[in-house]
Amino acid sequence: MDHDDTPARRPLFTRLRERLVSRGAAHVDLLAGLIVATPGGFRMREVPLARVSRVEAGNRDSGSDSWDTVFLFFHVDDDETLVLSEADKGFKQLVADLRETFPGIEGWESAIPPVKFQLTSVDLWRRDVAEAPESTDPPEPPDRL
Repeated sequence: MDHDDTPARRPLFTRLRERLVSRGAAHVDLLAGLIVATPGGFRMREVPLARVSRVEAGNRDSGSDSWDTVFLFFHVDDDETLVLSEADKGFKQLVADLRETFPGIEGWESAIPPVKFQLTSVDLWRRDVAEAPESTDPPEPPDRL
């Protein structure tokens, strides 16, 4: 990932406009390295791309025959998970913008089977974790008292 841990500060006017106008919307600010979600009211959440450790797709049935909603869960280091619904404004564009940053995210729709009343959760992307080098030496015995 080529974004650093400290995202750029976005202009105040931009943040106010999004907060007041874009309710129930989500988009990516690639210049600042942020996912911006405005779930409603006066709430807005900015999640740095560098702090996302895993992207997961899940579904929820609402009880009718034709309504099965898919959600993307962005697991954030040391913060709450950001949950975006496919019904949110800008969802498809957000996925298109993030496909290079999180390879595999574009398969969100095909990853969740359209089976009624079956909750499914699929990892679409996971940050690589550097493995600790394995020691070939046997462990040291504990010191005797």
